[in-house]
Amino acid sequence: MDIRDEWKEFFETSTEQEQQVMKLFLDSLKLKREKDHLTHIASLLDLKTTRINDHTLEMEMPNSPLLDNSIGILHGGLTATLLDTAMGTMASLVPGNKRGAVTVELKVDYLTPGVGELFICRAEVVHNGRQLVRMDGKVRNETGTLIASASGTFFKLAE
Repeated sequence: MDIRDEWKEFFETSTEQEQQVMKLFLDSLKLKREKDHLTHIASLLDLKTTRINDHTLEMEMPNSPLLDNSIGILHGGLTATLLDTAMGTMASLVPGNKRGAVTVELKVDYLTPGVGELFICRAEVVHNGRQLVRMDGKVRNETGTLIASASGTFFKLAE
């Protein structure tokens, strides 16, 4: 069976929520195609970044059915993905870092259930060393409720 036939067959028997998720997948593929600097995960999660200054940025992730765990709240792994992506992006942008950074260590504390319409991660540089960048991150919902906090260490890639 060809992929188009599989999609058609699935769509014809899908629930409203499944159709919503299929639309999210399609929209994310279109976004990835238009903005080739985005990763597939960033486009799928519809991540939006705002640079605050040389040491701080915020990254937003709107809630969607893709983010739910089995009890209907933000999945912890996706909370960690938001934190890692925001902190890693900021670590890649610190003064003196020209190529990017990769995660060496990430510690996440989950503080309250992830509920809300929008999840906002604020990532801040704690220390910008020669090879390592130490970061702190906090995820809040649109009302300001603190959902998770994290610390991470990122390795600067060589030029």
